[in-house]
Amino acid sequence: MKTPNITAFRAWAIRHAQTGHSVLMARAYAQLMRERVDAYIQPLFASYTFYVSDDVAARTGRRERITDIKRLYLTNLQGRDYLDFLEDCDHAHRKHGFTGPAGHCPALVAEELQRKAEYALLLAASDLFGVELQNTYGETRANALDLLIGATIKAWSAKNQRIGA
Repeated sequence: MKTPNITAFRAWAIRHAQTGHSVLMARAYAQLMRERVDAYIQPLFASYTFYVSDDVAARTGRRERITDIKRLYLTNLQGRDYLDFLEDCDHAHRKHGFTGPAGHCPALVAEELQRKAEYALLLAASDLFGVELQNTYGETRANALDLLIGATIKAWSAKNQRIGA
C-alpha cells in the first residue's frame, strides 16, 4: 500500500471531484427511491401471507410465518403466492411511474446505480493508494468511501465557489 502525500491526495481529489459528487447524488437518489418504494410495497406485502418454505421448515423444525419483507427469500420462490406478489409489485411500480424493465424494482435499480458510483470512486483511488479499494467490503469499504467522498466534496465545493465568484 502506498501512502500518498497531501499534495498528491488533493490533486487526486480535484481530478475526481465529479465522481465524489456523483456518489452523493446516487446515494440520495437511492435513499429516496427506497423510501418511496417501501411506502407502497409494504402494504402490498402485508396483504399476503407467506411462510418459510418446506425445505427451511424441515431444517428448523418450524413452519413460521414471514412478517418481514427482508426475509421473503425464505419462502417458496416458485410458489403461486410469491409469483403473484411479484406481479403485483410490478404493477405497483408501473402505477407509481416506473418505466424500467418488467420485473425490476426502481429502488433496487437506484441502489445498483449507487454501488456503481461508489465502485468508480474506489477504483479511481486504487492507483493512488496502491491497493484495490474497489474490492474491499464492510467497515474498510465504508471508511475508504467516507475519506474519498470527504476529499472530493471539499474539492467540488472549492471548485464551484471559484466558478460562482
